[in-house]
Amino acid sequence: MRSIIIACLLIAACSPIDEGKTIYDEIVSVEQQFMAAFEQGDASRIAALYGRDAQLLPANHEFVSGQPAIQAFWQGLMQLGIAAVKLETLEVEGMGQHAYEVGRYTIHSSDGKMIDFGKYIVTWQKTAGHWTMYRHIWTTSMIKAYQTRV
Repeated sequence: MRSIIIACLLIAACSPIDEGKTIYDEIVSVEQQFMAAFEQGDASRIAALYGRDAQLLPANHEFVSGQPAIQAFWQGLMQLGIAAVKLETLEVEGMGQHAYEVGRYTIHSSDGKMIDFGKYIVTWQKTAGHWTMYRHIWTTSMIKAYQTRV
């Protein structure tokens, strides 16, 4: 009986709920690094948060594959005047070496003006003990907001 209780406690301690909380915290930490690097204009640091085989899937654009291309993509946006990206993580689910995240974003110019907002999904992979972004897609909500005001 005692061994059954111990086994149940061990199973409960390793449940996906506990792992999910850890995954959530780790992914939010990486997102905070992403936002800080963006505000500092450091596209190299942003690209390092993605895995080697990562891809961006931006709207109206071809796939952006690999860290060098991802760095160039984010650097190009910074050169267009985007100074900050704010992320709000709404949901993280995962187990083992894979996870996904759903959230909202806002994009701001150097004068603090919000120039876009929308939603995103990131799939994550854990490699060498660290979560890295694997696939990253986002879409604007600006058109819908404009249509509801007209």
